[in-house]
Amino acid sequence: MKIVTSAIIGNGRAVYLGDELGRGGEGSVYEVKSDSTVVAKVYHQSISVLKQEKIKTMVGLKNESLLGFTTWPVDVLRNSNNQIIGFLMPRLAGKAIHSLYSPKTRLNEFPKATFPFLIHTAANLARAFATVHESGHVIGDVNHGNFYVTDKGTVMIVDCDSFQIVSHGTQYKCEVGIPMYQPPEFQSISSFRDVDRTYNHDNFGLAVFIFLLLFMGRHPFSGRYLGPGDMPIEKAIKEFRFAYSNSAAAKMMQPPPGTLTLKAMPSNIGTLFERAFSTEGTGQGRRPSAKEWVAALSSMADQIKRCPHKEEHSFPNILGSCPWCELEGKTGVVLFPTLVALSNQSLSTFRLETVWAQIVAVSSPGVAPALPIVSIKGINPSQTVVVQARTRKRKKYLSVVPSILGVTLLFLYPAGWIFIVLASFIFTIALRDSDGSQLKQELNQKYKEAEQAWNQLSTRWAREAGYEAFSKKMSELENARREYQGLVSQRNERIKKLESTQKNRQLYAYLQRFRIEDAKIEGIGPSRKATLESFGIETAADINVNAIRQVPGFGPSYTRKLSEWRNRVERNFVFDPKLGIPQSDIANVDREIAAKRKKLEQELLAGQSQLTQISNQIKVRRNAIWPELVNSANRLAQADVDRKAL
Repeated sequence: MKIVTSAIIGNGRAVYLGDELGRGGEGSVYEVKSDSTVVAKVYHQSISVLKQEKIKTMVGLKNESLLGFTTWPVDVLRNSNNQIIGFLMPRLAGKAIHSLYSPKTRLNEFPKATFPFLIHTAANLARAFATVHESGHVIGDVNHGNFYVTDKGTVMIVDCDSFQIVSHGTQYKCEVGIPMYQPPEFQSISSFRDVDRTYNHDNFGLAVFIFLLLFMGRHPFSGRYLGPGDMPIEKAIKEFRFAYSNSAAAKMMQPPPGTLTLKAMPSNIGTLFERAFSTEGTGQGRRPSAKEWVAALSSMADQIKRCPHKEEHSFPNILGSCPWCELEGKTGVVLFPTLVALSNQSLSTFRLETVWAQIVAVSSPGVAPALPIVSIKGINPSQTVVVQARTRKRKKYLSVVPSILGVTLLFLYPAGWIFIVLASFIFTIALRDSDGSQLKQELNQKYKEAEQAWNQLSTRWAREAGYEAFSKKMSELENARREYQGLVSQRNERIKKLESTQKNRQLYAYLQRFRIEDAKIEGIGPSRKATLESFGIETAADINVNAIRQVPGFGPSYTRKLSEWRNRVERNFVFDPKLGIPQSDIANVDREIAAKRKKLEQELLAGQSQLTQISNQIKVRRNAIWPELVNSANRLAQADVDRKAL
């Protein structure tokens, strides 16, 4: 193949090409020596007259809006025979979008990316689609290689020469497409050559990529199929088996393990996904448009709250707890990089000695005073009880009189015994102390109530006026202080551990460089690769038999092929003890230690005010409860004396 070193642009001027920057199946991209803001795409083979006309037409249709979101052709490139062999386009910045939505590559490629950044990028992707559509064009071949993202979240669409273009009544088709990003309407066609693409078709692919961004690289149609046989992504799309749908069970689908559910998103976002992936969406213009997504995602960006446990975690405020903490706990995969600037460590004004001196200077409330003693010593019965006791005693003596009188009369008048007995009984009943018995019951009841009130107050005293809350907080601060003092040792231990596992870590880092997506593995095409990625298997380092067994449709044959590929990759690994620990591993340790340091500093800095508040609260509660306790003790003692006096 002839190497092109120069070409002629539209005004007849020659441009000279520099180094090859990239190579694809259709052409290569080169530097332009005279202009660093543009690059040259040169086709490997001669292109048809129709394709040449398309490129020329696109150059004429360029505008600032399109150039803001795409690598749109800005000038033609011709050879000496005046044939178009390529075009100039804006120089591309950023990285492929899959390196952002995949958690494992995001940590290295986008070390500052947070969930709000993903939302921001998704909105910009929708803006890019909207710009193309507003210009009257259709992207058509929506796929993971067509979108590039900068560290500011701006999105550029590449391979614009494959777009479907209409100009002056002439339509230039988009003749290609990857099925796993194409709508159900296209899953049965054998060629895109004669297909009229629409904005609605693009909107399906847009929804797929927004889903990939928000759901950590999971394809919306890759899940667990509960029916018989396999369910590849293309078939799932064709049969509208959206794995995350609220009605997924009716389609015999479940999301993969360790993933979000649709309910983790604001309801309007969930509704847009349902519309995009349902039978309803096949109607012309029924899928959410790019502008609808821009509005919904912009609104979502204002409904985000920060995780109280990890600064790098943010999530929709409709959720009660952080979903990322839960997913990281379940899967062991770090989803977002730690947001700590290592360079700021030396600038910290935190001084442990000063902060700790302020903490220990807080006045302790001390151990709670003992409860008042409930004593009946020196307490006299109440006046009512004294009067009733005298009456009762008098009636007790008088109650003997009828009996004595009755015996005497029986002795004097034995014949009238029945009248004498009856009269004695009547007198005895008349002198019975009914009032005293009722009062006795009342006094016993008062004692029980007084005793219950005393017990309740005693429990409240122990709970609210005790020293335990202050002691617990002080203990927590002491632990935080010890942990802070041990951070240097903790870092050294972790570095030593890295050194001891240096060979394994070098191997792991080496295997991570080989993405399954870029590999040629027999029988495993884009759809199956996307399925693997949805189940967390992205690189050679992720391949193990147990992990693959969890993926639907991957039996012994595919497992063997993947394992063989991994083994081939591993055989080329050569351990180099001179390399030492990878700087990325050390940086990860330092980020985690720095995050822990920041958290401990915040805890210790808040310690003085928290201890002061706890101490003051305990003192206030003691002052409030103590008089109640004294009164309750007195009431209990009085009730005890009263009930015993009667």
